[in-house]
Amino acid sequence: MNNWIQENYIEVIGASLAFLYILLEIKQKWTMWIVGIISSTFYVYIFFQSKIYAQMGLNAYFAMMSIYGLYCWKFLKNQEEQPIKITNITTKNTIILSIIALITTGILSYILKNFTDSPVPYPDAFIAGLSIVATWMVARKIIEHWYVWIFANFLAIWLYLYQGLYATTILYMVYCIMSVIGLLEWKKTIKTPKT
Repeated sequence: MNNWIQENYIEVIGASLAFLYILLEIKQKWTMWIVGIISSTFYVYIFFQSKIYAQMGLNAYFAMMSIYGLYCWKFLKNQEEQPIKITNITTKNTIILSIIALITTGILSYILKNFTDSPVPYPDAFIAGLSIVATWMVARKIIEHWYVWIFANFLAIWLYLYQGLYATTILYMVYCIMSVIGLLEWKKTIKTPKT
């Protein structure tokens, strides 16, 4: 076990930071975005080494979206000059985000299949497409992002297990559980707004 940790210490650090990120997300702490920048940077390297290129690119996107999320959660105000609050998704946004996820999946699948040596182009692209829209939803505090994450995380478990990323597989198992907890916690917040 000690040898495995020494050989995979970057993955262990990245997984630990990503776990901290979701804990902070559940608690709605803006500092999650700072942790997100750091953990995403680790995972760009990890997924490059594992040839899971869409996930690598996705983590570069996560790092950039973490800057946007930090802005939204820390500095963006609504009309009453209050921080943005948790909301439900609109029908229009559901349609737009679904189209974005499908188009992104198609484009990434094509690129990964034809221009990389990825052994898993389709699941990699699909998880990336879902994750792109979920991350934007988190930044905007749309509660339904948890449903997207539950599904994407479940699919990611199989992908990472297949690729031999065991610490990351465990992380995503925890992510699935924590996403359910996060959904329940955020639902409580919507029902009982903070004063």
